[in-house]
Amino acid sequence: MRNKMWKIVEFWDVLLWSWIFITTLAEVAIQIPPNNKDAIQGDNIKFICKVHPDIQNFHMKWKHNSVAIDTSSNVEKYKEMENGQIFFIRNVDRYDSGTYTCVATSGSDKDRASATLTIKTTPDPPSRVEIVSCSGLMVELSWDAGGDGGSSVISYLTQFNTSDNPNFWNNYYEEIQGEKTTGIVNLSPWGEYSFRMLARNIIGYSEPSQPTHSSCSTPPDHPGGNPKNVRTLTHKKKKLIIAWMPMPRLYHNGPGFKYIVSWRPKGSTYWNTKEVRNANAKQVEIDVTDIYGLYEVMVKSANDIGESFQPPFIRLGYSGEADPIVSPKDFRLDPTQPIEPHTANFIWESVDTSEEKIRGKFRGYKLRFWKSSEGRHKWKEVDVVVETTEGYQLPDVRAAIEGLPAYTALRAQVAVMNGHYTGMPSQTIDFKTPEGVPGPVRKLHVEEKGKSYILLKWLPPDEPNGILKGYDIGYQLVNGDKYGPVKSLKTQITNPSTLGARIWGLKTNHNYRFYVWARTKIGKGLPVFMEVETAGDSIPVIPYPILSAVESTSINITWTAMMYQEKDIQYLLEYRTEGQSDWLSTDSSDGRSWKYLDGLIPNTKYDVRLVAMNRVGATKYGKIFSIVTTPKQGGGNDYSYDASSGQLASIHHPLSIASKTQNLAILLQIVLTLLTFLFVIY
Repeated sequence: MRNKMWKIVEFWDVLLWSWIFITTLAEVAIQIPPNNKDAIQGDNIKFICKVHPDIQNFHMKWKHNSVAIDTSSNVEKYKEMENGQIFFIRNVDRYDSGTYTCVATSGSDKDRASATLTIKTTPDPPSRVEIVSCSGLMVELSWDAGGDGGSSVISYLTQFNTSDNPNFWNNYYEEIQGEKTTGIVNLSPWGEYSFRMLARNIIGYSEPSQPTHSSCSTPPDHPGGNPKNVRTLTHKKKKLIIAWMPMPRLYHNGPGFKYIVSWRPKGSTYWNTKEVRNANAKQVEIDVTDIYGLYEVMVKSANDIGESFQPPFIRLGYSGEADPIVSPKDFRLDPTQPIEPHTANFIWESVDTSEEKIRGKFRGYKLRFWKSSEGRHKWKEVDVVVETTEGYQLPDVRAAIEGLPAYTALRAQVAVMNGHYTGMPSQTIDFKTPEGVPGPVRKLHVEEKGKSYILLKWLPPDEPNGILKGYDIGYQLVNGDKYGPVKSLKTQITNPSTLGARIWGLKTNHNYRFYVWARTKIGKGLPVFMEVETAGDSIPVIPYPILSAVESTSINITWTAMMYQEKDIQYLLEYRTEGQSDWLSTDSSDGRSWKYLDGLIPNTKYDVRLVAMNRVGATKYGKIFSIVTTPKQGGGNDYSYDASSGQLASIHHPLSIASKTQNLAILLQIVLTLLTFLFVIY
């Protein structure tokens, strides 16, 4: 028997130690280690480090290059999921590269696994950028390459500045191949240059290197070119305005830079010339006698060394325009097109578009219209641009004006326009637009609402576009994002001065969308709608009461209902003398916003509260406040009660002489008591 018992004990010992051994081995086992990652700067990275599923209680910690990562201090950068088994790094950069280690801890045992993150980023900037030689208009540079950011350097970009603008760096037009660490750059004359380099790989450019410690100066020479975009401007009468794009300092090539401006009438052999010594100038004005005359113009650059070797281009341009001297004839409404509420069509004879008549470049016509009741000082203009073919144009011009006010008396005229001026107008015609559908009503809102009705109010449209005949009302049931069919009121409003409607028969505590249209004889205009929820069985809201005219046997209380307050709520007053437990109550207010309480005892303190009750009996009690009725011989007191704070404030309470004497006697008694007490102590 004893041997059998020992065998049983030995069996359980072996089983227990086996379980302990297996459990100990499983506590620290990382089943899925993290993988090495390659990423580009700006990517989001995810490492996975899965612990054996049999392990329930463990703690995971991540390290970067053997330094623990505090994820709580940078939640925008790092994120952990599944108890740290998934580790996110957002918006990686060069500083995030390295070795990441997950350390799983359970009790006193640990297991760890590591992976490498390689970030491909922009290169490091080159270093030790130096001028090897500076001769004539050429400089040789050398530099040391920096780190490639995980991707081979493709090329180097040379940037240079000049002593007169050291904060602006220019890009050299040609990059140097990536395997080189020296390069030659061609320069413009008359400059003192400094240099810096940028390396580029597939990710992008590095930060700029430090500038060279020394500079390179180049000798002066003739300007390297002439101004671009030479043209004439025609907005001033009897002026020839020649304009150009100023040349940058880099192309002046020497001291004393200037522009040589030349012009002559088309067909003339003699050039007029004017020097402009302001290097930043962009135009010159010349007085002339003609209107919109054709000229040949050119602008050449020069400095103290001489003029540019590049010959300037000769451009054609015009002197300033002036008012056209021709007016459209036979301006009238187009008989082939009806007048619509917001559109009118016009027709008139084409004009002579020669430069002598237009005195500028013909652009078309300018239609003007205004309300007869306002006058032409409030006219509006519509440009009718006409593309003319050389030697041909239609005998008549047709155009329409849209956006006119409906049912309005208007006046209109047309004039010829060139690039900058408008000629004398045609004769003025009168016309009237017909009625149209009205614009939307204004300020639609809910005036009242109950459990089964809504009272809507609105204002007439700003643009009636005719004679208003009334308003149409429609509504639909709303259930979430689903809308029921629109129901129209069977009897629509036929009196345009009626600006409200009460809709009955609605469901309690339901959402509705209500529509209102204004209407003329032409039809309905655009609708205005709003969504409203009918009142439910919720407890009513207590408004803020105001007490006034407190007399010896009566008080008066008024209140203002909250916005959208349901009109089916009744109000009453409850009151009791101080120390009593039972409340007395008045009748309901019957729709009034005040209540007069009389039959009170003079010079007595009362507790008073306002009570609100809806049709289903839901009741809300206001805060209790105290009031003292005046003595019979006293005057009246005025009080104001703020229900939000529960405080009673006196508005007007003139103390009677008896009250003042009584208060003074009490004060003297207190002072004498204090003096007696002090005398006994000392």
